[in-house]
Amino acid sequence: MADHVLLEAGDDLVRQLSHEREAVKAVLELVWNSLDADATKVDVTLERSSLDGVEKVVVSDNGDGITPEKARTAFKQVGNSDKREGGTTARLQRPLHGKAGRGRLRAFALGDSTRWTSTARAVDGRLMRSTIESEVRRRTTWRIDSQPASETADTGTKVELWGKQSRHLHRLLEPKAATQITAVLAPYLLTWTDVRVTYDGQLINPRTQIQDEEQSKDLTFEYDGETHPFEIRLIHWRTGSERTIALCDAASSPVETIDASAEHSDFAYTAYVLWKPMHRHRNEVPLIMLGGDTPLAPLLRAARTWIASRFEERRRRQRRQLVDKWIDEGVYPYASRAEGGQAQAEQGTFDLVATSINRHIPADKIKKRLTLSLLQNSLRHNPDEMVEILENVLRLGESDVSHLHGLLQQTSLSNIIRASSIVTARLQFLTALEHLVFDEETYGLVKERDHLHKILERELWLFGEEYNMMRSSEIGLTRLLEHHRRALGWDPAPDGPVRALNGRTRRVDLMLSAESHEHDRVRHLVIELKAPSVDADREQADQIDDYMQAVLNDPRFANVETTWDFCLVVRKIKDRLLPRVRQAGQPEGLYSEPTSYEHARVRVWVRTWSEILREAKQRLEFVKDGIDHNPSLEQALDYLRTRHGDLIPDQLRQSAAVPGPRSGGVQHPAV
Repeated sequence: MADHVLLEAGDDLVRQLSHEREAVKAVLELVWNSLDADATKVDVTLERSSLDGVEKVVVSDNGDGITPEKARTAFKQVGNSDKREGGTTARLQRPLHGKAGRGRLRAFALGDSTRWTSTARAVDGRLMRSTIESEVRRRTTWRIDSQPASETADTGTKVELWGKQSRHLHRLLEPKAATQITAVLAPYLLTWTDVRVTYDGQLINPRTQIQDEEQSKDLTFEYDGETHPFEIRLIHWRTGSERTIALCDAASSPVETIDASAEHSDFAYTAYVLWKPMHRHRNEVPLIMLGGDTPLAPLLRAARTWIASRFEERRRRQRRQLVDKWIDEGVYPYASRAEGGQAQAEQGTFDLVATSINRHIPADKIKKRLTLSLLQNSLRHNPDEMVEILENVLRLGESDVSHLHGLLQQTSLSNIIRASSIVTARLQFLTALEHLVFDEETYGLVKERDHLHKILERELWLFGEEYNMMRSSEIGLTRLLEHHRRALGWDPAPDGPVRALNGRTRRVDLMLSAESHEHDRVRHLVIELKAPSVDADREQADQIDDYMQAVLNDPRFANVETTWDFCLVVRKIKDRLLPRVRQAGQPEGLYSEPTSYEHARVRVWVRTWSEILREAKQRLEFVKDGIDHNPSLEQALDYLRTRHGDLIPDQLRQSAAVPGPRSGGVQHPAV
């Protein structure tokens, strides 16, 4: 028999939870699903197309499978997973990893079509074979078909994902994909030695990848007047660039992972922080970045202090060994150890920089001596010689060096860095805003006036590079008239208040304005924001339409060279409003465009955060690819805390822990 199960979540939310840019994490979620089903054998197969791209992803296991009863409940809702509170598996008593029932949604990061084929013993004792299917066009609907299976059949689950055309899937073929999977699964595989996981035909064996291992069992942190013991297992990897902090329970089962790519970048490592109650604190990592009151904050501070001390000791030891080696080889550019403050400072700086980039220095003795001499000369005399240092130390290709030379002829290196920094900051903001608006643990705390309005005042590029805000948020219609007249070069002082059609004064959230000198036109964008917990219905759409009516029925706003766009921005549009904003032959989101006004062009829009975020990301995509930056949630929330710490919801921060916005900074232009 076949059933159709409707997932109890909106399509926008499902799209956000699927994390479609994170293919490796999606594979890991499926592997954890298999391990949570007591599988001892999990195989990840990547089927390639004729162009050597990923055509299909298959994850198969020999676990207990999914019963028909479980399928009809598990694929019906997001959250409230029966694995949220930790615990162990039913048969082998291994620690459970799954959280919030999101693993099945991650499948859409790997394929536009998904099929789960699972054999399990049903409640009545019979072996049943269930097929669960969905596709990206109807990702909230799952077709479930269950039939009796042969009593000789083996239990297990096979997940097939195909039909997706995305460059993000190519990351599955990169060597670092297997490295990342090894790092995440290492504690589990080192503990449960009977488990065998393969990835693209390669056995995941962390023991062969470990260079060194350190462990501390006597660490503590203080929270709420109590002392809590925890442990750290620090694994140094032989190769790769993995840098992760894994928050684990006492059984070494990862509950959350934190991207530590910006920390101790000269090492490849994973720090497993083991604390028995960890499973009770899922989803609290964002609260840490926002200064929230959670025991994970002092735990991470204590963990990072211990980790930093171990790496600093390794660095000191490695620097001493490396400098001694250079001296023995005769390639060290200093004849002797320096004496005197200035000389010691210079030589100490050289040792620090040179040993930090040692992995880029050529092995050939002559090239090594040349490279170190160039670095010494650059640090001592002329930073402009850094192009040559990059060429010799980092071994840039001829085309890259030529391109860098060309850039430096047109602009300064500092401007290049600044431009990259702006793009990086914007990408971090988009990731943070996406989290605030869509994450089920957060969006209920975000208010429209206290948070969204004021945060977006500082990030107006989100709505278009051409706009500059004319006034802060929450201005009245009368003040709106003042700014409009000022933009036209008229006397801004109105001769009376502006009122809505019902006679009341009204306020708008944001007003942005752009003036085109080429065509002598003025464009106004009036934005009405709603808290993420409020979905757009006719009532909200009529509110923004009333603003438009108030402006256009007042002759003081009249000007033939003016364009007005009134836009309602929400997380989700309710079904009964959708037909109005999705009409044939009209741009998506257009709610109304009156034609009876001679003095200005006016339009009313209803748009979702998904659309605005997607368009902003597309505008940044080219530059993002060039700087190879894909911000983690931790980096994004750190940006949000630093730049908008005074505007974050009170429930998620402590005033003493969250700094205010940077003063004296450059106002970023809008995209």
